[in-house]
Amino acid sequence: MPEYYNAFISYGRADSKSFATKLYEKLTENGLKIWFDQNDIPLEVDFQNQIDDRIAKADNFLFIITPHSVNYHYCLKEINHAIKYNKRIIPLLHVEQITYEIWQQRNPQCTLEQWEIYRQQGKHSCFPNMHPEIGRINWIYFRENIDDFDKSLTDLIELFNRHQDYVKQHTNILVKALDWKKNQKQTRYLLISQERQAAAQWLKTKFAEEQPPCIPTDLHCEFICESEKNANNLMTQVFLTFAEADKNMMEQIRKSLIREGITVWSYNTDIQTRKNFQQEIRRGIAGADNVIYLLSPEAIKSEYCQQELTYTLSMNKRIISLLISPTDVTQISSKINNLQFIDLTKSESQGIDKLIKELKQEAVYYQQHKILLVKALKWVEQNRNLNILLRGYNLEKYQSWLELARSRAVNLATDLQIEFIAESAKQPPNLALDVFVSYSRADADFARRLNDALQTYGKTTCFDQESIATGTDFQQEIYRGIEKSDNFLFIISPESVNSPYCADEVEYAKSLNKRFITVLHRKVNTAELHPELAKVQWLDFNRYGGDFYANFSELVRTLDTDRKYVREHTKISQKALEWEKNGKNVDLLLQGKEAVKAYEWLRAAEQKGKKPLLSGLLKEYILTTKVELELKNKEFVLQELELQQKRAKLILFAFLLFMTGFFILLYVQANSQSEEYPVTPSESNSR
Repeated sequence: MPEYYNAFISYGRADSKSFATKLYEKLTENGLKIWFDQNDIPLEVDFQNQIDDRIAKADNFLFIITPHSVNYHYCLKEINHAIKYNKRIIPLLHVEQITYEIWQQRNPQCTLEQWEIYRQQGKHSCFPNMHPEIGRINWIYFRENIDDFDKSLTDLIELFNRHQDYVKQHTNILVKALDWKKNQKQTRYLLISQERQAAAQWLKTKFAEEQPPCIPTDLHCEFICESEKNANNLMTQVFLTFAEADKNMMEQIRKSLIREGITVWSYNTDIQTRKNFQQEIRRGIAGADNVIYLLSPEAIKSEYCQQELTYTLSMNKRIISLLISPTDVTQISSKINNLQFIDLTKSESQGIDKLIKELKQEAVYYQQHKILLVKALKWVEQNRNLNILLRGYNLEKYQSWLELARSRAVNLATDLQIEFIAESAKQPPNLALDVFVSYSRADADFARRLNDALQTYGKTTCFDQESIATGTDFQQEIYRGIEKSDNFLFIISPESVNSPYCADEVEYAKSLNKRFITVLHRKVNTAELHPELAKVQWLDFNRYGGDFYANFSELVRTLDTDRKYVREHTKISQKALEWEKNGKNVDLLLQGKEAVKAYEWLRAAEQKGKKPLLSGLLKEYILTTKVELELKNKEFVLQELELQQKRAKLILFAFLLFMTGFFILLYVQANSQSEEYPVTPSESNSR
């Protein structure tokens, strides 16, 4: 961690060494950390680099005004560095001028004539050669034998405390921004999570009733806005389209916008090497809330500007035109000549104010238009990947947005956006998901990026920002998401390992014997890890220089390991939970071949030591199913025997009945024959 200071003391040794030492000691006694070169420059270091570094890391720059310090070239360098970093500069008037006697004591070999030259050059006084920045700032008076040192010291400390948090944040962000710049502006050095959010809020802080203690540098603004852009998958609030001849004007406008915390896309800063230029331009337009067209004679003639405007209009984006130089408006393309433009040629500052006001109008609508469009385009690029479709809360939100869009006259929903929402609404809820993402809100940026990457890769996820609809029991939906997911992915950071909400999710996943996968986002004290998380070797996303996709490929390999077993674990676990919730109703047990298959799966899992292990409930469910199936089989056999006996009895009875009927029939037939041929008495006698 960098070592920060409350103040840096800049002074001229000839006039103020004793005073500066006293001031340093008194400030230190008051619990302040002060950088003072008499004590703080180690041996064998680059003196000037050390000075520059400490100015950057100090909240306040104290300049002790004396004739020597005002005229000393090293002090001038220090002042210029403080100005470059927009530090809070606090001038302390110590010595207004020196006398001939004092000068002679310091320069015993010099003549009166040399003194006159010295005096004519104004070097005997602090006023003639004073840096204009020091001259315009209110001073604190510490003059020897004139001002009360203790009262002035109290005033100085009170000034330190005024807007202290704002000034400290200025220092903290500056140091990180300088580190980012020193490392070729790599994304791994950008701000993330809560720190990014705090910086974005800091940049938007206004001092309406008083002068700010210090103002952000251009580097502050760029660093914060690039961090915001990175957190939002390179999506921005503004895309700038301009002619190459207007590049300088574009840069001025870009700086004005980022100073307001507005993220900006332009080809000269946002297209990486070896990328398809035209494709990246289209991505930049799709990923921006607004397109700002710098209107000039050169822009009207620019083929690139016209292509960008055509694509913007096809995406139903808001276009804001800025007139940056006198232009024949009759030459403006018919596609946009009906749009009002903001005139910067009369007053640039007023024009920028109007632009910012325009950007703030309906900002939420245009932001949602952009996000939905980017999702829909990704869906098409991924061959209509079902995992990218909207679900739950996200689907509900964009269905409402579409209703609003249909009531508008301009910047309507595109056909692609409408199709995307319609296809999303057709999808049934997933019975099983690949991943449940557990994280702290402090890590929302990283979690969102990870979730997007998983969906793009083809994994179904449960991610609370898009999976839980409004008006539902949030906690129950979280539990349901864990139940339905094959893997419980936990993002490790100082906030997540200490979050009671995350701990509750871990406990519930543990109770279900879910497969745990841990991703290290930010370093933590391992002693603070939940025991269940500590069992698992984490995937460190800070490896490979923080390259997200290099680390992501390892995560995918882990998720794909033993995938069939893990999916079956989830499937049967869900049925076991349903069985338990319904009082272990036998009607909810597995049946037939499914029951046999589940028991075989259980035996194989235990024999091979498969992980995740089977929970007690899951085992009970499968074994109860087996017992119930065996009982049913026995009952079936007994029922079959009884049925066979009944059938035998019926057959015997039927046979006896048949035989009885047969004999009766024979008897009847015999009797009938006797009656047909009766023997008469005469015949009997004749015989």
